[in-house]
Amino acid sequence: MLVLTCGTNGSYVFTPGHVSFQETPKVKVADTVGAGDSFTGSFVGSILNGKSVPEAHRTAVQVSAYVCTQNGAMPTYPEELLK
Repeated sequence: MLVLTCGTNGSYVFTPGHVSFQETPKVKVADTVGAGDSFTGSFVGSILNGKSVPEAHRTAVQVSAYVCTQNGAMPTYPEELLK
């Protein structure tokens, strides 16, 4: 598995025989600190909790976009982002 994040140009997850692409949501950016870490953490956490690669990818994109709308690297996450 290979994960490629491209900032405003979206992100890709490559697995044997499949490519998952997610566009980057358009958000009002307050701070990008922690965006990559939140993407990675939520992706891995989602996979470990049984989500499919496309579902985990979608969650990772949503969480990292939310982090970009907040100041600081560790905002409190709305519960609906983590489901």
